[in-house]
Amino acid sequence: MKIFTKKPYQAGMTLIEIMIALVLGLILLIGVSQIFVTSKNTYRLNEGQARLQENARIAFEYLTRDIREAGYSGCRSLTQMNVQSVASAPIPTFSEATAITGHEATGVSTWSPALSLPAAVASTVISGTDVVTIQKGTHCGGTLTGNLGSSNANVQIFAPNSCNISAGDALMVSDCEDAHIFRATNAPPSGGSSQTVAHSTSENTSNHFCINQTFGSPGSCGSGNAKLYDSNAEILQFKSLTYFIRLGAGGRNALWVYDNAQPAGTNNPIELIESVADLQVQYGVDTSANQIIDSYETADTVDTAGDWDKVISSEVNLLLETQEDHLTTVNQTYIFNGATVTAVDNRLRRAYTTIIGLRNRVQ
Repeated sequence: MKIFTKKPYQAGMTLIEIMIALVLGLILLIGVSQIFVTSKNTYRLNEGQARLQENARIAFEYLTRDIREAGYSGCRSLTQMNVQSVASAPIPTFSEATAITGHEATGVSTWSPALSLPAAVASTVISGTDVVTIQKGTHCGGTLTGNLGSSNANVQIFAPNSCNISAGDALMVSDCEDAHIFRATNAPPSGGSSQTVAHSTSENTSNHFCINQTFGSPGSCGSGNAKLYDSNAEILQFKSLTYFIRLGAGGRNALWVYDNAQPAGTNNPIELIESVADLQVQYGVDTSANQIIDSYETADTVDTAGDWDKVISSEVNLLLETQEDHLTTVNQTYIFNGATVTAVDNRLRRAYTTIIGLRNRVQ
């Protein structure tokens, strides 16, 4: 007689098998999560570095362009030009001694020389950061179409051009001998082959351009004192720009610029670049008049010596930081402006330095 044995079969998983599966799944989940967190942190760090580099590049683009052009008056150096102003305030003096100037942070909310910004603007400058001012004319293709018939004639310039003149703009008409800073009192219409720029006494102390403005009057220049600019002259945009650090829209330090040739208002000053934590500037001074830098000095030293007209280069140091915190695992230690600093948070920071030559003072 045959005996049949029933084969056993598996009816389910044992508790041990379930526990092993859970442990393996948990290990896998932890590994995937770790990869995700690491990838996210790497992405945030790379994005922060990219933003710092981009902001530094743009900030230096602004500063480098303006510092290089400091003192530009259209043709010759300011020492060889007769530059005068008929523009109504606020218009600062434009000379070799004011083409580039600065203010060194010497203490808590103190600068040397004292800040010359309007009080409402000066009170917002971040303590401990430097301030630099550049004055210049900016070429915009506004060549005169012909001679001025009289010293108070409206100025005719070729069109099209990139001057984008509005009423109240500070302008400078310049040839290789004389220059006059004035305010436009109209916005020349676009179109046509020329534009007319008016300069009435509504925005100027005089509507006449005189060879010696002191001997002139709002009504005339006097005999033999009229300056009649011709087709060799051009209109330049006159700029007096102060760069400084104050809180930006994002709640952190940012690079701002104030136009001293315009009244303070909603759009003056304006925020240029976010995340610029600090600005420090030193000036290359040529005291021997041989086109070679004798020393780099801070603004207070240059000002005390009266050497602003001897500055031929500028060393600009920028410290940039990310808006976002917790990008580094430890408080970062970095070197800025010759000092070693340990950050008080976990933002990513980078220090950048460049040296800029003043093209109108070096050959």
